Amino acid sequence: MTILVATDFSPSSQAAVRLATAVARRRGNSLFLVHVIEQPPIDVAAMAMGATAWQKDFISAAEVAVAREASDIRQGGVPVETRVALGSASGVILEIAAERRADLVVLGTHGRKGGAHLFLGSVAETVVRSSTCPVLVTRDAPAEVERWQGQAPLRLTVATDGTHAGEAALSWVGSFARASACELSAVRVYWPAAEAKRYGLDDPWGGPRRDSELLPLLRRDLERDTQAAIGAMPTQLRFRAASSEASQVIAEEAVALGADALIVGVPRRRPAGWAVIAPGAVLRASTLPVLCIPEAAVPARRRIPELRTVLIATDLSDASAAAIPTGYAVLRASGGRVELFTIHVVGPADPVADMPLAASLRDQERKEREARLRALIPPEAAGMGITTGVSVSEARFAVDGILAAAERLDADTIVVGSHGRSGFKRALVGSVAEAVARQSRRPVLIARGHLPDAAD
Repeated sequence: MTILVATDFSPSSQAAVRLATAVARRRGNSLFLVHVIEQPPIDVAAMAMGATAWQKDFISAAEVAVAREASDIRQGGVPVETRVALGSASGVILEIAAERRADLVVLGTHGRKGGAHLFLGSVAETVVRSSTCPVLVTRDAPAEVERWQGQAPLRLTVATDGTHAGEAALSWVGSFARASACELSAVRVYWPAAEAKRYGLDDPWGGPRRDSELLPLLRRDLERDTQAAIGAMPTQLRFRAASSEASQVIAEEAVALGADALIVGVPRRRPAGWAVIAPGAVLRASTLPVLCIPEAAVPARRRIPELRTVLIATDLSDASAAAIPTGYAVLRASGGRVELFTIHVVGPADPVADMPLAASLRDQERKEREARLRALIPPEAAGMGITTGVSVSEARFAVDGILAAAERLDADTIVVGSHGRSGFKRALVGSVAEAVARQSRRPVLIARGHLPDAAD
């Protein structure tokens, strides 16, 4: 297994070399030390002879300096190879990492912010965005490396925002911790408005604060994710709300937890909109080493899922009610829980004026719909070990309400009925079932309730 470490002989890269050496010694890896000479913009045609001499002088000097660093590493008992190359620093690092099939890239960052960052850019951020293997980025503070050089358990803090990239970071640290002694913590950062919408709660910014409802749901999901990724290893869980991009919040939390490194996931694609965790911003905010885990570097778990909770969504029509037995059939052999659910759509009929399509349900109306749901429970369900909960929710759009209910109730799969419309009628009213299947992060079973007749 190979760790690629880049050096430009600056204080931050010297810290990166010490850190990479410590990691290699802990895990029995070898190092590949690379220095990249970036050519200045010159008129090569006019200065061909001078350019060749310039390259030779710089390469010779760099090779001597790299050999000196490699000698110090070998004296510590870590095998190391070296290379000096010409080109773009980030491009060469990525090429060599792919060529050597590196398991980890380690490099330093100057931590520039503001105008200096915009003007000079960041090799570290470019490598992090494009690397297919984990990248460990450090500043130049010597204290960052001390615990890595010893044998005490490493204190690692994973920052996650509930995305697939966050799950990849949890999964990677779980694998790392099983091979090395670690003390783990996980920080779940969240934007209250977005999470409230995902769970179908009142918007904490537009209405009454509902953290008392939101936080238990976030904790339940993070406990499930850490259990799946890390297992029974003790993990301290923390939650921090963010009203803007969360890099500073994450950096502060990692320091408060006494972490030796902060771990974040890097999504496959840049988010189209505002993101809670932006790895580049975390690199600039953190004074600790930051380990960036590409989402694609962690294979998706291929376990056969255990279906224990099924959400059956019905609009109480005959067609969708006919699909309810199919939802119960999913749990026929194993038992479990069915959440029988219907939604009352409240708007908007006029998006400009934001006028509701229908008034909210009164208490008596809600009770009547709950009674109608209970009447749809198959009599034989209890004998199969299937319990049933019924719920009625309100949402502006049916699809959003169903997806939010699945998140809130932690359903393992969603069952929706299809009216079987086709042609003009389908184009006119659309298909809630199809939209749920497209947008859901959970498996969706579409059950046909009846065959379309000639009127359809």
